[in-house]
Amino acid sequence: MVWNSTLKAEIPLGWTVGVLSDCIAKVSTGLNPRDNFKLGNGSIRYITVKNLTMSGVLDFSGCDTIDETAQTLIHRRSDISKGDILFASIAPLGRCYLIEQNPTDWEINESVFSIRPNIEMTTAEFLYSYFTSPAFIKGATSSSTGSVFKGIRINTLLDTKVLIPPYRIASAFSAKVRGLFSMLDKNAAEISTLSGIRDWLLPMLMNGQATISD
Repeated sequence: MVWNSTLKAEIPLGWTVGVLSDCIAKVSTGLNPRDNFKLGNGSIRYITVKNLTMSGVLDFSGCDTIDETAQTLIHRRSDISKGDILFASIAPLGRCYLIEQNPTDWEINESVFSIRPNIEMTTAEFLYSYFTSPAFIKGATSSSTGSVFKGIRINTLLDTKVLIPPYRIASAFSAKVRGLFSMLDKNAAEISTLSGIRDWLLPMLMNGQATISD
């Protein structure tokens, strides 16, 4: 550990102090439906902050829908793709999702940041883990503004100080946890499918439309 005059604290040898803009290649958001499109049309799922969870998965229950025309409009702005991190900008902070597969049937609204890591500085897994850490959540929450819904602004996020490890350390970390993140995503998708089957089957069993044979 070595003394860092910027933070006035000891940090690991070889690590540097920077700002999040050093680690982020791009930040974008989705669109608000107002004056742009109508909700409830089509089968494309429209992700809002309520669909992001503290457990790192997307909860599609109660999700609004849009049509393909609206999806095209949103994607021109959000450009979400595999490896991006979805970040709920409205409190409670810490609700994030690391995109494991290129989205084809969902888009995001304006309260969800799509954060693309600067892969020359860090990795998606390391940056995601930082966004969900208690230290970041505490600091970002204290920097939140808003009279009705408190949240963090993009510029405030980009200016946040962050400890940056050497790339080899971030890469080694990602190699260890990448499989766990992928398993979490697959398990969440399976749970969602099974829950849908349950919700479809249970009423049929209750009213006698379906029966269980020996």
